[in-house]
Amino acid sequence: MRCKWAILGLSVLLGVSCKGKKDNTVPDIIRPVKVVKVESLDAINKVYTGIVEAEEYSNLAFKVSGPLIEMNVEEGQKVKKNQIIARVDPLDYRLQYEANKAAYLTAKSQLERNKKLLAMQAISKQDYEIADANYIKGKSAYETSQNTLEDTKLRAPFDGFVEKKFVENYQKVMPGESIIKLVNPRKLAVSFTLPETSVDLTRVPMTVTVEFDTYKGLWFKARVKEFIDASPDGTGIPVKLSIDDPRFSRDIHNIYPGFSCKVNLKIETSVAGSYIVPMSALFKDLNTGKTCVWLYNTTSETVTSQAVEIGQLIGNDKVIVEKGLNRDNIIVVAGANYITEGQKVKILK
Repeated sequence: MRCKWAILGLSVLLGVSCKGKKDNTVPDIIRPVKVVKVESLDAINKVYTGIVEAEEYSNLAFKVSGPLIEMNVEEGQKVKKNQIIARVDPLDYRLQYEANKAAYLTAKSQLERNKKLLAMQAISKQDYEIADANYIKGKSAYETSQNTLEDTKLRAPFDGFVEKKFVENYQKVMPGESIIKLVNPRKLAVSFTLPETSVDLTRVPMTVTVEFDTYKGLWFKARVKEFIDASPDGTGIPVKLSIDDPRFSRDIHNIYPGFSCKVNLKIETSVAGSYIVPMSALFKDLNTGKTCVWLYNTTSETVTSQAVEIGQLIGNDKVIVEKGLNRDNIIVVAGANYITEGQKVKILK
């Protein structure tokens, strides 16, 4: 009986032992991380989001007041130069024009008659000068009313398209009141907002390129056209660019106002042997107390720690590494606090 219980106990112990050994076999954990190649400080690249704007545009308005009787365009419609956009009721202006025309013709006829009479010494020179003054006054009033009558028609000053309508037909408008916004799609600019922390970039030599969202991978050269040394709404410094790349053609590239794009500013520096890394790549080695980064090995797909010496901040999220890296290094920028020395990692796209 004791032998039976002994065999049974041994069997249980063996079973537990085997089971325990099996449970202790834990596979290596492969952590997901994001990596980037270190950026040399020989050139700093900063990327911002921009928007395409019309470089040439006009808010068209009447010079006269009155009710609209014609509105011949809609938003998004293309128009030709000198095309009539809208009209105000010309009745009162036409009546004034007709009255001034009649007065002008009368004054002209009187001047011609007085000129003959003066030659025959039938009138005084003073009478002739009065007729001449009336003629000049009548002519000026006639030409003014003629121009005013023409001003009841609003014409397009250039080929373009209607981006915005501000009024509707039959609405009374006032002189100088915007009727439509007409833009020239062939003359484009790019605007973006430069953060206040990067205001010094407006005063250093740099290469500017633009990539449109509709043409990924194509970077066109641009230049800074204008910027404001102020932050009008507290969000940053408005900067406007002009595209001057000979490869860019409006006949080939369908880019229009309102399209989004990326603006890359490449600033050349004189600092050699230093690199820029995101703050998220840094961690403190608890054993040595040194600041480190994780280097990614593309062959073994593992990471090793590398001590670095850091310098000043670049913007809000990057820092200069003065020692410890070279231009071929690939570093972990996300997940640095969850990996260990020699651990295998998986790269997140």
